[in-house]
Order: sequence, then structure tokens, then C-alpha cells
Amino acid sequence: MKKHFQKYFILISLACLILFAQSCDDSLTSTDIDNIVMPDSNVSYSMHVAPVFEIKCVPCHNSQRSEAGLDLSSWVNATRDPTIIFPGSDSTSILVFTIERIPPYAPMPPYEWLQRNHINGIRTWIREGAQNN
Repeated sequence: MKKHFQKYFILISLACLILFAQSCDDSLTSTDIDNIVMPDSNVSYSMHVAPVFEIKCVPCHNSQRSEAGLDLSSWVNATRDPTIIFPGSDSTSILVFTIERIPPYAPMPPYEWLQRNHINGIRTWIREGAQNN
């Protein structure tokens, strides 16, 4: 009986350990991104902008697959070209034209539009200097 109990205890312990390990997954999902609310000011790259880029943009715009020569996988790469993200000026940043879907620029992301709050937040972040904060 004792040996039988030990087998079940080990199996249950392993099952709990596996479930616990899976619950520690900190990868973001589209649902997580949809729950991010951008503030009206003091937009943080790491807390607000980067998570949106990671889910909505980086699958196509990364170091291995930089569609249109754009890599949004890090702050350094995203801000490398001042015509794409012009710190301090959202009205001259091509990134804004694409997420606002302003012709003749290709609308981005092409299939799932960004929420208005996310667009406004990215614009605010750029206006505030596109800081690495």
C-alpha cells in the first residue's frame, strides 16, 4: 500500500510541477496587448509601446525578417531611422502614417488594425521624444 501511495504521490507531484511551469509562461498574447491602456502622457517604451510592437509588428519587422527594411524588435532598431520614427514629431514620422493608414503608405499592421488607444499612445510616445524608458 505504501509503495502504491508513493507512485501516486510522485505522479501528482509531477503533474503539479508541469502545470506550475506552464503557468509561469510570460509570453504576451494579442489579448494581453488589447488590455494595455496607453496613458495620455508619459508613455513608456518598455511598458506600453514595446509590448504592442512585439505582438503586432515584430513578427514581420525583426532582425531576421525586416519587411521594408524595418526592424521594430528593439528601441535601438526602431529609432535608427529618423524618417520612420522622428523623436518629437509624430506628424513627420512614417510609422504614424502607416498605423493611421494614411495613403500612399502601406497600412500596418495589414490585417489587424491597432486600437485607437494604441495609435494615440504611440503618437504620444513619439511626440514625447521616443525615449527608451
